[in-house]
Amino acid sequence: MTPILYQFRISPYCDKVRRAMRLKGLAWQTVEVPIAPPGKFKHISPTGKFPAVDFGGEIAVDSTDILARLEALVPTPALFPADARDRAEALILEDWADESLYFFDLTMRNWPQNRMSFLDDLLHAESGLKRRVIAAVTPGVVRGQARAQGLGRKSEAAVVADLARHYDALAARLDGRDWLVGDAISIADIAVRAMVFVLDRTIEGRALTQARPGLDAWSRRVDAASL
Repeated sequence: MTPILYQFRISPYCDKVRRAMRLKGLAWQTVEVPIAPPGKFKHISPTGKFPAVDFGGEIAVDSTDILARLEALVPTPALFPADARDRAEALILEDWADESLYFFDLTMRNWPQNRMSFLDDLLHAESGLKRRVIAAVTPGVVRGQARAQGLGRKSEAAVVADLARHYDALAARLDGRDWLVGDAISIADIAVRAMVFVLDRTIEGRALTQARPGLDAWSRRVDAASL
């Protein structure tokens, strides 16, 4: 059985799933879902959320659920620590990455100085009129999402300061250790690195990572295991 990954390539959640499958040594097929309209994939994901993975007719949607299914199908190497306390910490860090760090990506990649790279990643499979139309409307849509969440109402300097505090916390946690939880790579490292990876596509995010040698070294370790 070869899993089929339905993805938006730019999505850090899709990157998270790809990293988990690489870590487990799986091969998979990829189907790139168009940014607009994704309606022909309603039979795969009725909610329109991606990634989605077809495991031989059993479809899992949402990166957290997909990783849980992967763990059940391929238990080693483990994504979830065996120790109950470590497992709880790993799941908390995964949720923090998915629900908090993600909005830094949404906000910062849409800033004027980062937008061209963002649109190139978003529209890599599009061309012609469709590309021009999506490129024209996307900044406003993303800005509205970021403002509704709250981070998008802050100044650029305030957002960068907030992210710096998060990165300081990560650097402190990694001080003297290779991985975020326990003594092996886990779902925490995969989820957090997927967000840091895409934030490294911004001028400000990459500068923050490079200024913290421990965080930068951890990033390379996770990449070596999952890219």
